Amino acid sequence: MILNNPYNFPEAKLSPDFAQENLKNFKSLIDTGLSFVVLSMPGVGVSYFLKYLAMHDFAFFIHVDLYDLPTLSQHEFYKLLLTELDGKPDEKPDEQLLLESKKALQALSQKREKIDVDYFRSTKDGAKIVIIFSRFDQLKAEFDWNFLSNIQSLTAVSPGKIVLIFTSIKPLHEIAPDALSGGNLNFYSEKLYFKPYSKNDLKELLQIEPARPTPKAVLEKLLELSGGHNQLLHILLSSQKEQLLLDRFVQMQMKEFVDYLNYFQRKTLQKVAQGKNIDEIDEYLLGVGLIKKSGSTYQLFTPLLSEYVKTHLSVKLPAKEAKLFKLLRRNMGSTVTKYEIFQEVWGENNEEATDWALDALIYRLRKHPFMKTNNYIIESHKKVGYTLIQT
Repeated sequence: MILNNPYNFPEAKLSPDFAQENLKNFKSLIDTGLSFVVLSMPGVGVSYFLKYLAMHDFAFFIHVDLYDLPTLSQHEFYKLLLTELDGKPDEKPDEQLLLESKKALQALSQKREKIDVDYFRSTKDGAKIVIIFSRFDQLKAEFDWNFLSNIQSLTAVSPGKIVLIFTSIKPLHEIAPDALSGGNLNFYSEKLYFKPYSKNDLKELLQIEPARPTPKAVLEKLLELSGGHNQLLHILLSSQKEQLLLDRFVQMQMKEFVDYLNYFQRKTLQKVAQGKNIDEIDEYLLGVGLIKKSGSTYQLFTPLLSEYVKTHLSVKLPAKEAKLFKLLRRNMGSTVTKYEIFQEVWGENNEEATDWALDALIYRLRKHPFMKTNNYIIESHKKVGYTLIQT
């Protein structure tokens, strides 16, 4: 642990083997002096890792958790920052709060330079001062060019010695495109993806955030289903449902995974869930671990998400198939005659309404992924019509 570490997080109890890959990636960027944005799935548990990181001795860490803000505003942010730097925010204006934060950082930097660098096991340039802004994207409504520039200016106090770490579930240029321009765009473009935890990592986290006692065999199954996602694991552990996707909290977690993505990313999830071949995967989906590669194929990080996507994400049917399906569904379990189908689907285009055309349409609808996903079957009644049933 570092000298005079101001924090006493329970994450200090985690073993030296905890989240080693993520720790290695973080340390590599910190040693270069680069500030960066950490991108992760919502609820994966990156905040635990950041507290664990802050207890290490290769840098001097300042941990600013935006969940500690009484209100999500720039003013409260500046007050919290100065407080973490042992300043007294009182009723000072933003400009004064920022100025005093810079002075505190400068004094801290000078103090660090007087301490034996070897103690910090850092680079020849000396130990870095790392400011962690945990849950930074919670303040997204306040992002503007001036605010982000002010935060960036903290690194100018001691160039190459101060590293800022921000966390977000989306790239900042997607959250606040207008605020990221000029030098801001360059500064906030460096990113680091946070991978989901291993099963052993999650077991360690259970020691500092206990859950309901669970038989070992059941725990192992739920650890596997969680896919390394800490919040999902706790939801699964608290569920009383044998079919976990019937649990409304599990459904809410699955919905969160899908809803925060853009249209094209959701479509990619659909294709992976349906087992379709994909030539290229969105870098973000792979980076945060929503999609993982298994051999030559891709999978969603938990089979629960695959089932949810197949069941809840709409699959748009082509025009004729959609008309036919709506007609059959209105008469679920009853036979719809060929004449009714010709009238509904083709209308006045009688010359196109042939038995061959109808057979081809039925074939395409039967093969559509939407039908398989929702367990729909079309029964044929020779020379009469068709019946839609759901198994």
